[in-house]
Amino acid sequence: MNAFRFAAGATLASFLAAAMPAQAGTSLVIDASSGAVLSSENASQAWHPASTTKMMTLYVALKAVRDGKIGLETAIPASKRAASQPRVKVYIRAGQEVTLDNAIRIMMVKSANDIAYVIAEGVGGDVESFVGMMNAEARRLGMRDTNFVNPNGWHHPDQQSSARDLAVLAMALMSEFGDYSDYWNTGAVQLGKQVLKNTNGLVGRYHGINGFKTGFVCASGFNVVATATRGGRTLIAVVMGAHSGAERTIKAAQLLDDGFGKWGGLGTTVASLPSGTGGRAYSVCDAVRRGGGALGDDVDSSGPITVSAAPGVGGNSDGTSDRFAVGVPQSGVGGSVLTRSPSGRITLGQRAPLATVPVAFGRTPGSASAPLAANVVAKPDTQVARETIQPGAPVAAGLVGSGRTASANGAIPARSSAFAATAPGDEVQPPSNAFGSGPLRLQGAVQPGAATPASLRPGAAAGIKPAARNAAKATPAKPLLTKPASKPKAAPAKPKPSTALVKPPQRPAKPAASAAKPDA
Repeated sequence: MNAFRFAAGATLASFLAAAMPAQAGTSLVIDASSGAVLSSENASQAWHPASTTKMMTLYVALKAVRDGKIGLETAIPASKRAASQPRVKVYIRAGQEVTLDNAIRIMMVKSANDIAYVIAEGVGGDVESFVGMMNAEARRLGMRDTNFVNPNGWHHPDQQSSARDLAVLAMALMSEFGDYSDYWNTGAVQLGKQVLKNTNGLVGRYHGINGFKTGFVCASGFNVVATATRGGRTLIAVVMGAHSGAERTIKAAQLLDDGFGKWGGLGTTVASLPSGTGGRAYSVCDAVRRGGGALGDDVDSSGPITVSAAPGVGGNSDGTSDRFAVGVPQSGVGGSVLTRSPSGRITLGQRAPLATVPVAFGRTPGSASAPLAANVVAKPDTQVARETIQPGAPVAAGLVGSGRTASANGAIPARSSAFAATAPGDEVQPPSNAFGSGPLRLQGAVQPGAATPASLRPGAAAGIKPAARNAAKATPAKPLLTKPASKPKAAPAKPKPSTALVKPPQRPAKPAASAAKPDA
């Protein structure tokens, strides 16, 4: 009887454990080459992915490049929908273009929500089609706990994943697209005068860090997928549900340190981990607010970061492993290491200087020969200064002014007929250097400035009246503005003249009175 009660109690406890959300968060560390699990904490628990979603946006985009459907130099025009996405964003304007290469760098470093939508529309034609591609790839890769609703990770109750699934995705990116690893390990990008640093706090602080991606919405807490290489081994760590950006970073560092200190795993692989319960992802928003965590994912700090050593931080409780002792400098990172003070606070040192990669909006020299973006093929109304304009089409229909120079990007290629004729065969081809220099504003409108005879078509001046003729017509109007009636009024003041002399001055006064009526 007691055995029965014990078994029933154990079954109930296991059921409740499966049904109740893992409020403390979820984490996983695996070997990137074999998939061997080194540590696991609720790894299949459903969780909101936040901006770690952008890893799948990257995967789908790179697969489209590999398949020849789009090029890295393809210039993608931003839609109003993309430009209106909430921050974190870089405030691209509707109609502006950005190459896929620059868009990916901005998205992965800054975690820009507007740029993720630009990529989705350029690759998939529209956001909904792209999200369908994301979910199809998730199923093909075996991401059993994942469902995507949007390409940027903005919170939606149905958008969820798990630490296990994100580790699977990271492995796929590294194995299939290792040649593009600079997309997920760039330290900073410079957009205009802004230097945007990587939101991953491990970059520049943790020796051997290679990337990957952070994420934050209040419901998910602070998430990170991190990968690092030491001693010929590459590990992937996933942390979801941390209560602050500092806790997220230090917990990931602890888990990586602990993993590098182990030579064996748990006897299982990430592929063989069980799926989750299928329930709705838990919201940790209240816990994040109570913990005082910054409600944002783009907080930039170059100084040391510190958290209190508390249960649930994860990894090695000393902030380091036996293999990497406290206080041992990590070469290449300015001596940044995990240290633990006597009071129990764990600190990760100051951030080393980050290499900056320049990025920009607009076209590059390779854009003219790159494949078209899917949204241009699917929706011709979004076409922006493409290689040809169909005869008879309004010039302003597909042009958006940007002020870019013809020699850089944004110009119509020299072989195009920008102002197309009304019928095929009547096109006038401009000189080969017509678009070779100077600013080219693609507004389709007349710019202010004086016309010269050379700028007019033959016979175009026939309808312009000579200036002298216009000036002659204007001469009679001048007496109406000088009020000539003042002189006749002085005539009666003279000594009394004869009656014949008094009457004539009264006649010019009548025109003056009638002339005053238009002014009334």
